[in-house]
Amino acid sequence: MNSSKAKRRFAVLLAAALILFFTPKEYVFASNTANMTINNGVLTAYNGGGGAVTIPSEVTSIGAGAFQGKPISSVSIPGSVRSIGDSAFANCTALTNVTIPGSVTSMGSGVFSGCSSLGSVSMQASVSSIPASTFSNCRALSSIAISTGISSIGSSAFSGCSSLSTMAIPSGVTSIGDSAFANCSSLSAISIPASTTNIGGSALSGCSSLSTINVASGNSAYASDGGCLYNSSMTRLVMVPVGKSSVSVHSGTKIIGSGALAGCSRVTSISLHSGLTTIESGAFSGSGIKSVTIPKSVTSIGSQSGWSPDVITGYSNSAAESFASSGGYVFSSLDGGGSSSNDDDDDDDSSSSSSSSAGSTSVDVNGNSSSSGSGSDKSDGNGAGSTSIDLGGSSNGGSKNDNSSSNGSSGGSKNNAGSSNSGGSTGGSTSNSSGSTGGGTSKGGSSNSTVTSAGSSTGGGSVSNASSGGSSSGTASAGHTLDETPKTGDGSIDPRLFLIFGLVFVGCGFIIAGRRRSV
Repeated sequence: MNSSKAKRRFAVLLAAALILFFTPKEYVFASNTANMTINNGVLTAYNGGGGAVTIPSEVTSIGAGAFQGKPISSVSIPGSVRSIGDSAFANCTALTNVTIPGSVTSMGSGVFSGCSSLGSVSMQASVSSIPASTFSNCRALSSIAISTGISSIGSSAFSGCSSLSTMAIPSGVTSIGDSAFANCSSLSAISIPASTTNIGGSALSGCSSLSTINVASGNSAYASDGGCLYNSSMTRLVMVPVGKSSVSVHSGTKIIGSGALAGCSRVTSISLHSGLTTIESGAFSGSGIKSVTIPKSVTSIGSQSGWSPDVITGYSNSAAESFASSGGYVFSSLDGGGSSSNDDDDDDDSSSSSSSSAGSTSVDVNGNSSSSGSGSDKSDGNGAGSTSIDLGGSSNGGSKNDNSSSNGSSGGSKNNAGSSNSGGSTGGSTSNSSGSTGGGTSKGGSSNSTVTSAGSSTGGGSVSNASSGGSSSGTASAGHTLDETPKTGDGSIDPRLFLIFGLVFVGCGFIIAGRRRSV
């Protein structure tokens, strides 16, 4: 009889445990709102001790700086949240992963800026753009996938993401902001889709491993050849990736744009083809070019700060001679006019002015002159980590062959992407400008973490929240110690399990006690 009663008691306790397990824990335990300031659905401040945080479903907006600098390791954002304010999670250096639900239609700037440990992001937000500085200086972020709903990437959106190894940006992206990928030192290749018609200045500055830029055919603003970026008609060289060591410039190029070879320290020699007319200011600034051959057709040469060539070779009474004279550089004549130097150097070096020195790398700007280097662009395969950014679904980087007549073989995928039907030359950016974006498939690098972006509805601007810190009229409580008790909901273990185990143990005790009495 006692045994039967014990069994019934155990059955009751087991049923209670099952009911407890399937009951949402927010109805069983105190919610985490005691550590947050919430006013009319707007979460304006988090006052807890960090760890894993769950935002309650009553929150519809996360205010500017609400979690800024807090030691949270993960955050669960409910589907009720529609907007996230500026710098909401900025400098949360312990944050390792986050999921942004599809309910979010508006995000401010710098939302995750400075989250140096952030390695995994599921970006399902229904926004049309990635705002400025969203993931800037997220050094652990290594792989990102962006949905077709994104049409623009804001300035500095991914700047300083030094671990970024792969990126797939859809063909719908039309604009890439200034410094969007600046100092992404692991990137080695980038592809620009046909839809992208605006690339901001310095978009790829500091990308020391970048050796290939590919542009999809049909782009009305840009084209690519030999891994370099041009305007769509290929009359203007916009950018040579700083990771390249050998370049073959398209034969139809008329202008070397401002900043085109800026920072190309691996390129040491360049021979420009006949037909080129203009070398803009800053075109060679900060480059490693030590010898350059300039044809008669060049009539304008701008100032080149931070550049000191060993010798300039050209024709007498030409723009090349005038430039060399004004800058105090050694000039070597190609038409028998002799060589001159403001430093009274001997003529002995003139015979070698148009050839690269031992171990130097050459740039053949696609004329009849052949480069003295290896002729092929081997840097495309030598970039650190073989990293790529894909800026658009089916972009092949313009896989059709160009009609370049360069004697040296151009390295990489000699792509002539972009049709020649562009209206006017675009692309001449400032000296810091680099048309950049994109690269085909990821060729390597770790893809330890991913950011996936889904949703296509357009989002509004950033939402600023009315209050900050704990000054809101909402209810703010004193801080609590990290995971002090299972009731806080901050821990990763569901506290209901402790009660369930307790009930099971009590039931087992009843059964054992009943058996002993029956004996």
